Amino acid sequence: MADNTPKIELEKLRQQQDAKFDEIVSCLGRGLYANASPTSDADRVRLVEEAEELTDKWADAEANNRPLELSTTLQILLSEHQEICKQIIEIIDSGKANNNE
Repeated sequence: MADNTPKIELEKLRQQQDAKFDEIVSCLGRGLYANASPTSDADRVRLVEEAEELTDKWADAEANNRPLELSTTLQILLSEHQEICKQIIEIIDSGKANNNE
């Protein structure tokens, strides 16, 4: 019988990653729509695209060993998101998540 622990951990991390991404989108929304929430689907799409761009840039900066300041809520969320991503990559790279698929 195979050990499903890495698969379970991977799924848990992916859920955490999605939740953290949603927090980033919400944080951006609060910054852009301080007096109200986004009013349209187009606003939501714009926020998601902005969040994707920011998470990619944060990962690139970290990969290039650039110093990253954690002075705002958004920066903290981006850092936390990146840590979750690194944990996911570690599990995938170890090959343990592919056992018994």
